[in-house]
Amino acid sequence: MSSKRYISLPKSYLSYSQYMLWTSNPQRYKNQYFDKRDDLQFTNTGQTYGKFVADALEAGRETNDLLTDSAILLLPKYDVADVAIEAEFKEKGGRWLKVIAKPDSFNSMTHEFMEFKTGKEKNSWTQAKAQSHIQMIWYAVVIWLKYGTMLDHATLAWIATEDTPLGIKPTGRVESFEVTFKPEDYYSFQARMLAVAHEIEQAWAAHETKEWLTTF
Repeated sequence: MSSKRYISLPKSYLSYSQYMLWTSNPQRYKNQYFDKRDDLQFTNTGQTYGKFVADALEAGRETNDLLTDSAILLLPKYDVADVAIEAEFKEKGGRWLKVIAKPDSFNSMTHEFMEFKTGKEKNSWTQAKAQSHIQMIWYAVVIWLKYGTMLDHATLAWIATEDTPLGIKPTGRVESFEVTFKPEDYYSFQARMLAVAHEIEQAWAAHETKEWLTTF
């Protein structure tokens, strides 16, 4: 029995974060994934706070910050927190593409999922912004490929934040948005995943890592 042949990618799989980096800044993707330039990764205070909340949700523990814990209590939740889902599919040429998703909250019975966001009210989440957020269809497609469940909706919940003398804190505003999917969304985005994987593979095959980039 012949072994599976996979599309050749630097991480062996394609994730949402890789997809977004490649489509927004291919050169930065090459530097970070082809040349392994970990020094190029960065976070701002908003991202640091978002990870603080995400880590607490994943561990099911309190943060010891009253405002943050109160906001987390207001979030709807399913039974599985922040567990990676891996799936793969075969292209017409016979090779396979492995994709990965890690929803913040996942229903192990119905396969529904929720994604949680933090952010300031000046950049507030809206129904239109949630509906067009690529991460939602990415996760929906991976779940469909893994479990065969084609969801018609998912939830994006937002904790509004603000700058305070004590750092970033929730304002007390928590909103949820229902993002909807149609069957054609799944098929078109699956094709887009494959197209981006091919772009990365072709660029990687032609790429030559400069030794000085990885030895400084």
